[in-house]
Amino acid sequence: MLVERKEIEKLLVLTAAIESGLIDALDGGAKTAEEVALAASTDERATRIVLDALVDVGAVDSDDGDDGGRQSYRLSAEGRRRLLDPGPDLERNSLLHQANKARGWLELPQVLKQGKPKQRERSAGGLRTFVRTMAEGAPQAMDEVVDRVLAYSREGIPEKPLTLLDAGGAVGHMARRFKARGVEATLCDRPEVLEEAWEYQGEGAAQLNFHPCDFTEQLPPGPFDVIYLGNVYHIYGPGTNAEVTRMVFDSLGPGGSIAIRDFVLGRSTRAPMFAVNMLQATAEGGVWRESQYREWLTEAGFEDIRIIDLEHADNQLIFGRRPV
Repeated sequence: MLVERKEIEKLLVLTAAIESGLIDALDGGAKTAEEVALAASTDERATRIVLDALVDVGAVDSDDGDDGGRQSYRLSAEGRRRLLDPGPDLERNSLLHQANKARGWLELPQVLKQGKPKQRERSAGGLRTFVRTMAEGAPQAMDEVVDRVLAYSREGIPEKPLTLLDAGGAVGHMARRFKARGVEATLCDRPEVLEEAWEYQGEGAAQLNFHPCDFTEQLPPGPFDVIYLGNVYHIYGPGTNAEVTRMVFDSLGPGGSIAIRDFVLGRSTRAPMFAVNMLQATAEGGVWRESQYREWLTEAGFEDIRIIDLEHADNQLIFGRRPV
């Protein structure tokens, strides 16, 4: 089979259960289908059918009701870990993001005719889901990125404490990791994203510097020792990426480093399909070849350009250094 149908069905039933409130309704312990429907304001018959499907995929446990009582449902340990409880295994927002992507992919026939997706306004809930999805990546991959970025940056600035700008850094999940390694970290993103970041960080928000900006137009005043751009180059076309690279160069101090994380076409096995995702989601975005990254960095003035494959993720780190 070219497509495993059950995996598509699993994604859609899980996201329906999240969006409709069924998962949150099960947070307080075992409930009957009637009680879940009442808590979630859903139809009882439809609720029972979906709850049984959630049992089938392992997100929910149920008793059989053979003792004369009514059948009850509760989140399984796996369902609670993946869909409700904060922690490294939470994938609630990632699932919702995948479902939103699927809605866009269904419009690919029209995109192929027109060359661009139709304009779609992102709701506040959609923005929240999107930016929090970024923080649900594999912790070992994020830790690997921090290790490699700091190792490269220290070659240019070996002694003093580093200052870092996380440009387009969403909820600050990477900025927080850099801060934990002794780096003075500034998070730069649009104001509405920084509001989500402040809430997401909680008490840890005070440890980061917040700077509202559109990094494609202007970066915060530097100089910085490191500017990290994680998974943002695929959102824009070559012209914007070239200009961002030049602005980064100007915002770095002598010996400072640019660190880009993204899918490199020809090196990442995921890159071709990810390019389709950018086709349905952006006007000019895509995935870019190693030669394009090298051209952008060289023209901006960077030296010691390196592209490194990550061990724990199917994308790459692209490095360059401003001359001393």
